[in-house]
Order: sequence, then C-alpha cells, then structure tokens
Amino acid sequence: MEHVWIALAVMAAAMQAVRTAAQKTLNQRMTTLGTTYVRSIFGLPVMIAHLVAVIAWSGGGWPPMKPWFLIDTFLGAATQVLATMLLIRMMRLKDFAVGTMLTKVDIVMTALLGMALFSEKVSAIGFLALLIVLAGVVLMSLGKTGLKGLPSGPGGIATALTSEATRVALGCAFLFTLSYLFLREATLVIAGDGGIAWRGAWTVVIATGMQVVFVGLWLAAREPSTFQQIRPNLALSSFIGLTSAIGSIGWFTAFAMQNASYVRAVGQIEVVFTLMISALYFREMVRPLEYAGIAATVAGVLMFRLWGV
Repeated sequence: MEHVWIALAVMAAAMQAVRTAAQKTLNQRMTTLGTTYVRSIFGLPVMIAHLVAVIAWSGGGWPPMKPWFLIDTFLGAATQVLATMLLIRMMRLKDFAVGTMLTKVDIVMTALLGMALFSEKVSAIGFLALLIVLAGVVLMSLGKTGLKGLPSGPGGIATALTSEATRVALGCAFLFTLSYLFLREATLVIAGDGGIAWRGAWTVVIATGMQVVFVGLWLAAREPSTFQQIRPNLALSSFIGLTSAIGSIGWFTAFAMQNASYVRAVGQIEVVFTLMISALYFREMVRPLEYAGIAATVAGVLMFRLWGV
C-alpha cells in the first residue's frame, strides 16, 4: 500500500490527458470557460456515486463540517478556477511558448511553499526527483514547440522574462500551487472516522460542488448561452465529465496519502500520455527532444518508487 499513491497519480494523469484531448474537440463548439465548466457539472454525479460507494464499503458517514476543512476546500476550489482562467488567458498571448514552460515551475513552487507554509516534508532525494521531472517536462515543451516562440540573445530573454505571458504564467503556476496545497490540507484536516478514500471522496465532492455553484452563477450572469450549447454536445460532455471525475478522485485520494508536491510531480507523466495521444490520435510527429523529455520524466517518476521518497 506504500506506493498506491503513485498508481493513483498516474491513473489520474492518464484520465486528465484523455479529458484534455476531448476538451480540445469540445472547445471548437463552446467557449473555453463553458468547456471547463462541463467537466465539473458532469463529473459531480460520478464523484457523488463514488462517495456513496466508499461510505457503503468502509463506513465513515457524514463528516462534521469544521471551519478549517471548509476554508481549505473553498480556497483550493477557488484558486483552481482562477488558475484555469489565467491558463486560458496565457494561451491567447503572443509569447505563450515561454509561458507554457513557466507554468511547470508549479512542481517546485509546491515543494517550497508547502515546506514553508503548509505541512509538506520533502527529502533531498524527493527534491532531486522533482527537478528531474521538471527538466523532462521542459524538454517535452521545447520539443513540442520546435523552439519556436522562444527568445534569442540577452535582449530577447530579458524581454521574455518581463512580458505579460511570463507574469500570467507565473501567476497561473502560483495559483495552481496554492490549489494543490489547500486541497491537500483539506484532506488532512477533515474530521471523522473514515479512511483515506473517505477523506479524498468527501473533499473532491465538496470542492467540485463549490465550483459547480460559483462558476455556474458566473456563467449564468456573463455567458448564459453556454447552457444552451451543452445540449447538442451531451455525449462528449458526459465523456469529459466521466474522465474528469475519475481523474479527480485519483488526485484527491493521492493527496490524502502523500505530499502534494510528490503527487503533482508524478502527475507530470500526463505530458507523456498527451504526446502519445497526439501521435496516435491526432497523428502529430514526436520529435527527438520530446523523447528525451519522456525519458527524463519517467526516470524522475521511477525515483519516487525505487527510493521510496
């Protein structure tokens, strides 16, 4: 059971990669925020069913809704939505190639902020594994863009580091980092007599429920046509909700078992799955630099298993 969290993170990453590929298709028919909302509203029933099954299997019942659990869950859900909005904003900017790579620093941010302000404990080997995974993801990002969009020369680098894309990307990484850490804390402070699966199940249901309500209210006020766009895309929306729910259950259960920084580092294997989907489904070419990135990412993930970090 010691390394179950690794399997859960890998499963969650695979589901996230499949969901993202489906969202790529749906986003051609709906707004970006609407496409994002679909994963929550269609995923929530699956998460509730999972929670009911966990309670029936292992007990635990209804947890006392203590303030710190609700606060951590709300902050985790809110920062996740805000981070997603910044990610959408970043992808529309001119220098998105630089920004995309900078969002990956959330792996290291999670470790550093987690140790400084939260309950994270990261070993030396664990931090090395984080850096190796980060290097692999950066290599895959460079291979994907073919080095296009990246600055050249000192002047270009200085401009890139002060660009709007950089600011948005770092803000995005920071908010995602906070979301992981708050949600990890929520799984730890939830009170009750349930086990790990019970803590993860309750947290994912309440966090997603909050997103359904608050993002739904935003869409109703700002993009009401989104709800009419869902009906003709019901099958695809349901698939996105299902894969998102399975992925989220994996993430939250893993968060209940292990440091958020370790879980997210292992979760970067998602980029490998995304490349596989791109090659097999979208028939996109995989470049040598991407293969090098895959090797480094897999090596970093294996370190968590082999050294027990």
